[in-house]
Amino acid sequence: MASGICIYAESYKGKLEPVASELVSAAKELQKTTGEKVQAIVFAEKPEGVVTELDRLGVEEIYAVNAGRDCSQQDDAVSQTIAEMLGRIEPWCVLIPATPEGRSIFSRVAMKLGCGMTADCTEVLAGRKEDGSYYMKQNKPSYGENVFVTIVTRDGFYPQMMTVRPGVYTAQEETAEGQAKIRYFDDMKVGASKIEVIEEAEAEAETGSILSAEVVVVGGRGVLEDDNFALLEKFAEKVGGAIGGTRPMVDSEMIPFNHQIGQTGLTIRPKICISFGVSGAIQHTEGIKDTKLFVAVNTDEDAAIYGVADYGMTADLKEVITEYLML
Repeated sequence: MASGICIYAESYKGKLEPVASELVSAAKELQKTTGEKVQAIVFAEKPEGVVTELDRLGVEEIYAVNAGRDCSQQDDAVSQTIAEMLGRIEPWCVLIPATPEGRSIFSRVAMKLGCGMTADCTEVLAGRKEDGSYYMKQNKPSYGENVFVTIVTRDGFYPQMMTVRPGVYTAQEETAEGQAKIRYFDDMKVGASKIEVIEEAEAEAETGSILSAEVVVVGGRGVLEDDNFALLEKFAEKVGGAIGGTRPMVDSEMIPFNHQIGQTGLTIRPKICISFGVSGAIQHTEGIKDTKLFVAVNTDEDAAIYGVADYGMTADLKEVITEYLML
């Protein structure tokens, strides 16, 4: 019978990706309801370091495969091995980071296992049936971020798999020593891939700069006018902040999609967030609700953004920024 709350511990060049600690945190929240063990699967060329990092996060069972080679982008071969791993472990559910790697690999894994997968969840909860068994409530925005839906996997299909958006769960704190049960599947061999990597290039815009920034400056529809975006960039530079924005900012191509904040973008937790020209639709504010200090500037004195801001200023952003830059 399927049992265990499993996470996919994504890694890069032998290092655990930060999103893995968020998935551990989500798994431990589910564990409070189901009481099942928190597990992790590791697939890497040199998995030992990743396993050690996971052990410090309080994972109870770790299953690893030494790929024996760099399998970056070889998702056809990787997905086959991971499907075999899950077939042996038989977890109740699998939490996957909603990253390009997680989406690409596990869409293939879901097909191979015939179990389906819910994409881009912002919350996962365990519900209990009348017979005492548990099921997963997979919550996510849908229909162009206009509604919030709960998806439930059909009975009898395991594991229940879902990708979880980075940033929506607080990272799990490390412990001094881990006590995980660790097992290497030494008999598993990674097959040949039909994908050949010709060249790798660094991304032009790093999402991590927003997720890790202590100060974030957010632009809304009001920034689209005149030269307001140029002023926003100067302001962000002066306060040492990263720039994020709402969907209109992305649609206008002023910022890349991976800098969009909200239900269909990123969830951020900076120390300070300052927004300019943001109306305050819930689709956006869901991504900034855990900000420690939130300041909003808008010309509309009835803007919804004031309902979530710690401090609000009814003023023209151009006047506010220009005066600050002159200090």
